[in-house]
Amino acid sequence: MSEATRSALVRHGRTDWNRRGLLQGHSDIPLDDVGRGQARDTARMLRDEAWDTVVTSPLSRAVDTGRIIAEHLGVDVTGMHSDFVERSYGAAEGMTREDAERRWPDGAFPDLEPLEAVSARGRRAIDAIARTHPGGRVVVIIHGALIRAVLGDLSATAVPRIVNGAVCEIEWARVWRVLSVNRTDSHSVADPA
Repeated sequence: MSEATRSALVRHGRTDWNRRGLLQGHSDIPLDDVGRGQARDTARMLRDEAWDTVVTSPLSRAVDTGRIIAEHLGVDVTGMHSDFVERSYGAAEGMTREDAERRWPDGAFPDLEPLEAVSARGRRAIDAIARTHPGGRVVVIIHGALIRAVLGDLSATAVPRIVNGAVCEIEWARVWRVLSVNRTDSHSVADPA
């Protein structure tokens, strides 16, 4: 991993569960019409830069976002990585966060995946991208909690909630560097580094 590799970590477009404020986690919820529009908007934002490929989480909301973006960028979707799946919220999936916290006030939802595990598998997956695409530019379509966990680990700073369709750029050149967070047009909401 000696050549600089740039990745755009993109949160998938909106789903009906996002609209309703429900925890999705591993639940495979499809994009809604707004989410498909967000994918097209993200593709327009990315098209001024050269990208080599798109890689996604195996969940349909990420796969469909990836297909839309790849089509607009004129590149292929070349892989799905199981380590890019969203954090499991266990028994709380399908509930609002408020309802889940009322039911489990300590926040220990049954079968909730620990953040450390989310971050570890996310790092494993982005490290694999850097090894597989040395010097490349890869759009990675994944999930909000996973992006936050990875960016928090890479930058050791608090990361804001990642919005649907937002781009967070990272670069590998002997170490990972966070370049932008929550970019939705020509600027970033926050730059932790």
